[in-house]
Amino acid sequence: MAHLMSKETILGHMKKEGLRHTPQRVHIVELLFDLSHPTADRIYAMMAEKFPYVSPMTVYSTLKKLKEIGVVRELSNGNKSSNFELAEKDHGHFHCKACGEIYDLESNDLEALMAVGSNNGAFQVDSCRVEYYGLCANCKA
Repeated sequence: MAHLMSKETILGHMKKEGLRHTPQRVHIVELLFDLSHPTADRIYAMMAEKFPYVSPMTVYSTLKKLKEIGVVRELSNGNKSSNFELAEKDHGHFHCKACGEIYDLESNDLEALMAVGSNNGAFQVDSCRVEYYGLCANCKA
């Protein structure tokens, strides 16, 4: 999925929300652009290559803050760890139960699902998440 937000847009939003641009935070944002749905542990492992003294808590707290300000979305996949992605356009996901890979699914029907979720105006739906589970093409073969 092509990114709708630029790194500069995200950094600007962070600054507006009072988050300092530490080298570690900037690198976490860069990793979110480079990696497909990484776990916090994967981000930490890659951070440790560039910043050997970084702590796992730095990664977890940064992801939590980025989630709180709406820059990052957390995908809970039923396992012990969550995956993260940039919070851009609402879209669905396919989770492979064999290899654990997560694939973005483009959908034009999420607006229709949000309308159904509003229960004829009884609820105000702000976002919608569609998750599919099964075997990806590689694991199915």
